[in-house]
Amino acid sequence: MPQLPGGQTGGTTPPVETCTPEYSFYNISDGVLGHGTTLTATVTCAAGKTITVKLDGELAAASTVPTNDTTTLELALVPTKEGTLQVTADSDGTSLLTRDWTVAPLGSSDLKGVENDGISFKEWRGMAFEVDGPVSIGRARMYLKRLEFQTQPNTNMVAEIRSDSGGTPGAVVGSVKKPITATTLSDNWINFDFASPVELQRGKYWIVLRMEQTESVDLISDTVYLHYVAVDKQSEGNDYTRQMILSVDSKTGQASETSWAPLSYDRVYSVTLHGVQ
Repeated sequence: MPQLPGGQTGGTTPPVETCTPEYSFYNISDGVLGHGTTLTATVTCAAGKTITVKLDGELAAASTVPTNDTTTLELALVPTKEGTLQVTADSDGTSLLTRDWTVAPLGSSDLKGVENDGISFKEWRGMAFEVDGPVSIGRARMYLKRLEFQTQPNTNMVAEIRSDSGGTPGAVVGSVKKPITATTLSDNWINFDFASPVELQRGKYWIVLRMEQTESVDLISDTVYLHYVAVDKQSEGNDYTRQMILSVDSKTGQASETSWAPLSYDRVYSVTLHGVQ
């Protein structure tokens, strides 16, 4: 082998192997406010690169690729608002993905049938829901009506978000009142807007609807009717619905709280919860 000046041996330098990063993303199904969804990415030749995912421009998830081998990354997304959100993904400033994602509010907007449950100062209803991460609730909506044209003065509907206490509604974490006259003699969606967003962390909560009546409670009970869709009338009420039948003093008409109990059969109330837009 020929000698080069300085004693170096001549020869060909082996080429440095390089590869170009490749990314592909699986479609994600429609989402639900506060419920986690996984965005799956398949990555090759991207060791050390970080994939960042945003929802409407806000950071939602990030993951660093550990190897150049083909790798599957799962990025958890928890939407904090509903509607049509834009999902974007990039790697070190390079755009990899842009797509729309439809996110529904929590709860049910099903209006099939004509069945409903009455809610008064002596009969309350509670519906449970869960969130997989931090979310701010700004509004509750309920499909309600009343039967009587006239109502007692100062009767209010009270919508509360409560923590879970052993499978039943616990402490109040957010509350809003509306006069009973906000309802009509026909079914309508009624908005309960919280003065300040109700900040929730991962876990189980309850939305409770009750009535606050201070006049003539011993004679007349103002009642509103909350629409529901029956799931199975042969099955006991599920773990996500509860009722409280209060104890009423026969002399004064005043009601005292008792305990939360299951419903007689399985049903889903027409109630939705909405994030802060």
